[in-house]
Amino acid sequence: MEVKYFLFLLFAVAVLYMLLIFAFTEGWNRLDNKPFSHRNLSTRLSVVIPFRNEGENPVRLLQALLLQSYPPELCEFVFVNDHSDDKGQELLENFVSEQNLQNVRILLSANRGKKAALRTGIQAAKGELVITTDADCFPLQSWLTETVAFYEEKHPRLILGPVIYDDEKTWLQKLFSLDFISLVVSGAGSAGLGLPFMGNAANMAFEKQVYLDADTDALQSGFASGDDVFFIQYIRRKYGRKAITFIKNEEVIIRTPPPENLKAFLSQRIRWGSKARAYTQPWAMFVSYLIFLFNFLLVVTLVAGFFVPWFLVIWALFIVMKTIVDFPILYAFARFSGKRRLLPFVFPFETVYPLYITFVAFRGLFPYRWKERNWKK
Repeated sequence: MEVKYFLFLLFAVAVLYMLLIFAFTEGWNRLDNKPFSHRNLSTRLSVVIPFRNEGENPVRLLQALLLQSYPPELCEFVFVNDHSDDKGQELLENFVSEQNLQNVRILLSANRGKKAALRTGIQAAKGELVITTDADCFPLQSWLTETVAFYEEKHPRLILGPVIYDDEKTWLQKLFSLDFISLVVSGAGSAGLGLPFMGNAANMAFEKQVYLDADTDALQSGFASGDDVFFIQYIRRKYGRKAITFIKNEEVIIRTPPPENLKAFLSQRIRWGSKARAYTQPWAMFVSYLIFLFNFLLVVTLVAGFFVPWFLVIWALFIVMKTIVDFPILYAFARFSGKRRLLPFVFPFETVYPLYITFVAFRGLFPYRWKERNWKK
């Protein structure tokens, strides 16, 4: 490809990327964050938590769940063991027995994999509303109350909630956290536009029957990841894009530890990225391919700079442009989630992001390993 055509392609893709991020920012600003009444809440709910080799995490999560402000007689907590090899279930059973807890159930997944564990828990759930989270997460005391109040006011088919990394200790974990913020706020902003395509199963709420009506093909059971994204695609196809919304409320933020190191981070992102080729909605495909293409072109520009030095100037200019475009939405979510201390890391994050996203996109095309299991998709 001639240089002038490459530069034109880079510029055109950069403009599309800029418009996309502006759209996400507008969508985030459109999201309603007014409080809803907590009086006379009556929805029976089940919190479903799949876990595999999580050690003491399920017990820690249950301790936090027992402090929830939502009436305990209206909720149950369903833990589903995805065939763990550790003593996590034993620790959990001992705690439940010691506390004589009546609204906690511990099940063994009917099949292997997180999606199978989720289905086992949801099928067994007694609540009308199901809320999912992960065993290594931590909610605030009003999480369930605020979520139910939102549900009873708006009655969406699917509620997407905010999730963040917490307690970042190293500069590398701060970069991981910024990456996670960019994913969450992009999904939230897109939902605010009425174009939902991405969420996180660590904080989702939906009616039990809505989930059970979806067959395993719709949820792409062959992928280790995507229990959230493929469900969103299904809901949007069946009920329309207005049936899905994002809850913009600081009280429902779910916190989870960041990956411990670069290897763990890349392993997680490869798992997440591997599902992109199974997207069926045009909007989801457009967003994922545009972001990949823009970052891939930035990597090509950087590599070309080692042979033609002025390409490094082009690369630097586009990195600065990308930082300026990305900063407002990152700032908005950082302020919302109490993560403003991460903002000084935005520029370093922008310089390495194209390299990582390009690597993950290509690596996700090949078999990978997750939770001591090999996955081909």
